[in-house]
Amino acid sequence: MGDNLRVNGPSSVNSKTKLGNNVNFNGLHVRGDGKLTIGDNFHSGPDVRILTRNHNYRSGDAIPYDSTYIRKPVEIGDNVWIGVGTTILPGVKIGEGAIIQAGSTVVDDISKGAIVGGHPAEQFSMRDMEHYHSLQKQNKFH
Repeated sequence: MGDNLRVNGPSSVNSKTKLGNNVNFNGLHVRGDGKLTIGDNFHSGPDVRILTRNHNYRSGDAIPYDSTYIRKPVEIGDNVWIGVGTTILPGVKIGEGAIIQAGSTVVDDISKGAIVGGHPAEQFSMRDMEHYHSLQKQNKFH
């Protein structure tokens, strides 16, 4: 666990969660026992859910799914902001500096600096990466 963890609302993680520095939870919940890595300067809104496992419905021996689980790690880069009510599905990688709009469902990887939203989340904008890197060099982190 990194330095300066702030938990500003009911939150839960699992034993396979690795946190960077200056991580801010405002009601984040990890569901499942798969790996989760969160980078530095992370912020979540309330009611964010990160899933690290799913039921086995592809190759199981029962319908709609069997009693086994498929675990897939979730990786969240530095300086990511995830809005209220967002769900992140297993196996997703979120690039550095990305912003996830409130209420989104993230089913695929998100590029560095991307601004995404919706069901499923799709990119609709990009950060001004020149400005982003300028703030980064000045150590201007919230």
